[in-house]
Amino acid sequence: MISPEFTSWLSPHLRAFVDVKRACGYDFRSEEEALLRFDRHVRRKVKPPLLRKDLLVYLEAKEHLAPRSRDNVVSIIWSALEYAKCHGARIRDLPPRPPSSMSRSRQRPPRILDDVEFATLLSATARLTPTDSYRPITAATLIRLLWVTGLRIGEAVALDVGDIDFRDRLLVVRAGKFGKSRILPVRESTRSALDRYLHHPQRQTPTGNSAPLFTSQRRRRLCQDSFHHMFGQAWALAAIPGPRPRVHDLRHAFAVRRVAAWYAAGQDVNAWLPALSTYLGHVSVENTRLYLVANSALLLAARARFERSTLSLIHI
Repeated sequence: MISPEFTSWLSPHLRAFVDVKRACGYDFRSEEEALLRFDRHVRRKVKPPLLRKDLLVYLEAKEHLAPRSRDNVVSIIWSALEYAKCHGARIRDLPPRPPSSMSRSRQRPPRILDDVEFATLLSATARLTPTDSYRPITAATLIRLLWVTGLRIGEAVALDVGDIDFRDRLLVVRAGKFGKSRILPVRESTRSALDRYLHHPQRQTPTGNSAPLFTSQRRRRLCQDSFHHMFGQAWALAAIPGPRPRVHDLRHAFAVRRVAAWYAAGQDVNAWLPALSTYLGHVSVENTRLYLVANSALLLAARARFERSTLSLIHI
């Protein structure tokens, strides 16, 4: 695999840092992507030396990320810059690493959209500007894909055209967390939506197997930052009351809706959790359980199941 190129004045140090990590046995693909995004920012907006204010500006642009994701970005960038400074990079006054924001994560539960709210959000994507471009179509297709599959946003934007098996309705996730790959069956409606997106008349990028599935206005692979921006704009246009969800909350919503459906069907949820864990690409079922926080959807489903069981006992 050919590694992407760093292009800023920090590039020799960032490439060396990634190579050292790989030599130590780390996969480091997602970390390299984070450093590539930082490298592009440096190339466009930062002249040497790198100053404290430059880092603060970059971190402010990451406020939209979930706390854990932001912590990961901070950890990767600070480690790389500490390495670079030790090896002669022009970095002045590298500030202490910002404290973890995980306490904020614990205070803010995921926002689980209901079907009506999701439909409103999806409709709002049609008003993204420029309205006559491929951008609203990209936003709508990607948001819908995250909603119906529970993919991580990093996994979704890393999809190539060849990762879709249209005949057998399968989706190959090659860039999963911890380097894990998996194959996901998808519904006919999802297959059709991806096919329409890929062959839309406004698409002006290649459709070969190695071409990126989701593309930007610049005809390149859509990056996570661009999608987070689109998602925020669509949420503002939708004008749905309440706190704005994080993109990752769509993954939480997928897990919650799936379990609520099992409750409604009278299924043994504990028996089905390993299947859900595999579909989501989790290391263990315990990771999946963390997604199933107490919320109205699950509580209502559990109450309905309890009431059905109680009625059956009464009629014995």
